[in-house]
Amino acid sequence: MSDSPRRSTPAPPVLEARGIDKSFAGVHALKQAELVIEPGEVHGLLGANGCGKSTLIKILSGFHPLDAGAVVVNGEDVTDSISATGLRALGLSFVHQDLGLTAAATVLEHFTLRPENGRRLTAISWKDERARLLELLKEYDLGDVDVDAPAGELSPIERAQVAILRALDQGSAPGGAPRLLVLDEPTVFLPRHDVERLKRLIDRLRDRGDAVLLVSHDLDEVLDIADRITVLRDGENVGTVETEGLTRAELVELILGSTLKGSRATLREARTDGREVLAVTGLHGTRVDDVDLTVRSGEVVGLTGLAGSGYDEIADLLYGSREGTCTSLTVDGKTVTGQTPRSMIETGVVLVPSDRKQLGGATELTVLENMSLPLVNKHFRQGRLDWKRLRSVVAGVCASLKVKPQDPDAVFRNLSGGNQQKTIIGKWLEVGPDILLLNEPTQGVDVGARAEIFSLVRRTVDGGAAAICATSDYEQLLEVADRVVVFREGRVYTELTGAHIGKDEIASAVYGY
Repeated sequence: MSDSPRRSTPAPPVLEARGIDKSFAGVHALKQAELVIEPGEVHGLLGANGCGKSTLIKILSGFHPLDAGAVVVNGEDVTDSISATGLRALGLSFVHQDLGLTAAATVLEHFTLRPENGRRLTAISWKDERARLLELLKEYDLGDVDVDAPAGELSPIERAQVAILRALDQGSAPGGAPRLLVLDEPTVFLPRHDVERLKRLIDRLRDRGDAVLLVSHDLDEVLDIADRITVLRDGENVGTVETEGLTRAELVELILGSTLKGSRATLREARTDGREVLAVTGLHGTRVDDVDLTVRSGEVVGLTGLAGSGYDEIADLLYGSREGTCTSLTVDGKTVTGQTPRSMIETGVVLVPSDRKQLGGATELTVLENMSLPLVNKHFRQGRLDWKRLRSVVAGVCASLKVKPQDPDAVFRNLSGGNQQKTIIGKWLEVGPDILLLNEPTQGVDVGARAEIFSLVRRTVDGGAAAICATSDYEQLLEVADRVVVFREGRVYTELTGAHIGKDEIASAVYGY
């Protein structure tokens, strides 16, 4: 009797995330989320903004602890021991949008700063490190990268390739098990012609039996590169599908939860009677290229697009807080050159930034001190600051904006997100601006505060001012915008007005469907 043929045991998934739950301050960011990635596959992770993608990635990287669920890597349950160092030892590597490179450090120095080198007692052999790196670059067909060049002098695609290869170099799975490389929006800052070069590197990893998790907003890119796609919506899985035969329309429907049926929203018609308070032509920045934009008094112009499309750069460029150039910029008919935040404030332009804690407010100061910063020049009496008068003004702003607690001496960092945002907006409205620049004005704000902020913006605009609101939240645009300008690949793609502004219409323009 002959022996029966031996059946090989199938390899376990490289990663299994099962029943992942996570809440922040009562907000359920992930609800029983699932993600399974097999060896040798490129797996896409998609979903609209706020769907939970970033939270899931941060849990897998050890940045956030999970509330419930399990994480298994190559068959080993690591739920109770997730940490960045531990995950590297299991073969998980992460490359985020900013790539994590130091501009002044050379490519060789980046690869020499490995965990094991930090623990050694002997001097580093730069000759050996150079030989090792050159062999590694050759293995991945990247031999043209200059190992002595500072990262800041590399091209965008070279920086991305170096970041990916460094992540792989710092993580190796035990026993030759497949590795997992997590790429979070890796092509956001890449020119289109360089994406193909990055795809070849991903294909090489797949051919070696390793796995790649690709997090992206670019549907064409994911459909082209990935084998399977998992979609999250409102923190929950709505499906994992094969990309073969999958259409863009089907993927958009999965992401949005509905087909694009051309629903219309009943909104204000575009203002044509207000005076032109801002006009910019030929605006260039890091991601935007040759943008023309006008804004009239009495209107809110919404800006949106995919991550990396440049819409979120416009406000900072106009305000002078980000370096850029333009052919011409006029504010209320007057030409502006060499703008800086100080000069723009004097011109009547103010900015509410997206990161309120780092850029919008001084977290350790009080509400009174935060609101006072742009107002102190108005409240000097005989060479001394009139704190009594200033306190009265701030208390009045807090009352009118329903800032809670209505205490000028409350420390900014102790306020809720919505009240912090109202403090920042109130600070600038007291200046009496002609143009209000808003970047993600309700990010991390609850529903009640969101409505109050929108009401505040509308009252300001209806009083003769104008606003530019950059946001990835389509519902926000439906509530506040008179016009919506959609950006794609650094340029204005289309403009929606009046009855043509709807969630489906915005999504259709953003995703190109």
